[in-house]
Amino acid sequence: MTATAVCLWAAFLAYSPAMVMAVTTGAALAVYPAVLARSRLSLTAADLQARWPHSTAGPPIPWAEITGVELRRGLLLEKVQVITDRPRVLFAPARFRYRADPVFDAAVAELSRRSGRPVGAARPRLGAVAAGGAVWVACLVLLTAMEAPWNDPSWPWRHEAGRLPGLCSMFASTARVLLPPGDRTPDADLLLLGSVARQEGCTWRSGVVGTFSVGLGLTHKGPFRSAGATAHDGFRRTVAGARRPDRHATPVSGLADEAREIIDGTGGIGLTTVDLIARRANVIVTVRLISTAPAPDAARAVERAARTALANVRFG
Repeated sequence: MTATAVCLWAAFLAYSPAMVMAVTTGAALAVYPAVLARSRLSLTAADLQARWPHSTAGPPIPWAEITGVELRRGLLLEKVQVITDRPRVLFAPARFRYRADPVFDAAVAELSRRSGRPVGAARPRLGAVAAGGAVWVACLVLLTAMEAPWNDPSWPWRHEAGRLPGLCSMFASTARVLLPPGDRTPDADLLLLGSVARQEGCTWRSGVVGTFSVGLGLTHKGPFRSAGATAHDGFRRTVAGARRPDRHATPVSGLADEAREIIDGTGGIGLTTVDLIARRANVIVTVRLISTAPAPDAARAVERAARTALANVRFG
């Protein structure tokens, strides 16, 4: 029961492979006593054999080979340990503790009579108990570390977001100013790269290439990693994907935890392209503007849009 409860607790802490492992282990430990309690003995004048219901008996153990018979009591089971002069131990018979079992009592009495050895209490195996406890502690530490609950946004020192606001209505008036005849589409023109759990975005297009796009990406924590660390990787990958060999990313200070701006002209057709990628905690914001506005004006416009988007995200 204790082992099952611990495994179920670990299952709530960890998910995916860790949860499967914990639930499987807990189920096996819960079933194990019921299976072992069904073990019986087949006794003859010459030897004894372990016998399971609906299965063949185990190898015979001559009475002369028995060097000891001990009674072991566990949390749920009471077992008779038959020790032989060979390097093997036979746990049989077994019963649930605090429950009468005439078959168990008869088998214990018969074992004692035929082997000529009284049934004694087993010595406490402090080394085995300590080793088992160390294994349990190691397993729980591993499962807890895989889930890393201290990386969850609900912990006091975490200031991370759990939801994203809608962007289409938020920037509708800004889009009308930047691209008066723009048509809206519910997506972000600048795609985020990396493990992003959720994205929100909206894009307005005018003519062939005129574009105003705002996007937000939300990351969640993973094994051994916080959501902010995952967002940092996504930020770097997105900047690398937008930069390309002929474009340079310039740091933007005072906007977020980290931000990069990429400005260039577009093919000599009188258009300016400005991309801004910023990260605050576990949120990544991307803004793209392709218009006829001068580069400084376009840069100020995308920075204002990024600040507005982040200001509407609630960080815990």
